[in-house]
Amino acid sequence: MTPLEQAVAILKKGKYRDAQQPFGIGSTSYSFDAVLTTDKSLDLVILQDTTVGSADRMRRELLAFGRSLDVIGSRRTLTLVLIGQRLDPELLDGLSQVCRVLSVGPSPTDKQLREWLAVLLPLELPTATDLRGDWSSEVCSRLSPDVARVATVYFNVTEQGESGVSLELRRRIDRALAGALS
Repeated sequence: MTPLEQAVAILKKGKYRDAQQPFGIGSTSYSFDAVLTTDKSLDLVILQDTTVGSADRMRRELLAFGRSLDVIGSRRTLTLVLIGQRLDPELLDGLSQVCRVLSVGPSPTDKQLREWLAVLLPLELPTATDLRGDWSSEVCSRLSPDVARVATVYFNVTEQGESGVSLELRRRIDRALAGALS
């Protein structure tokens, strides 16, 4: 299975479905390697394999597609997932003016691919039965030791309410600034 096919499969497990291709807006039609959408939101995800085809042609096609969506007043959020070789930073900057751009390496592992696409997938929360006993210690057990130490301090001051958390944050900022200024 190619990385593009893997990405499509991961997104489909996350409740995405194929959009009709070629994607027509008015009298113009656009064709991409894959276009996915979901019923729960207005997300439109375009997946492109950067190892084949011209990067410049892809850029022109995507810019025209974005302009077409603007002209018809679409409220869809557009995300471009680039799979394969890294593109020129100037090209990526131009594309990011039109849509959110996620770059995926040329041969990612399944775990890496899931992590890169996590922003598009539904959040998987533990069930109440997964969190047994003291919730704060359960959360800290899932964090790195350094982060858990800081989290524990904040968990303890939450009993004092918003003012306790604000005071602790102020103390930490003052301590950091005192060290930086001395």
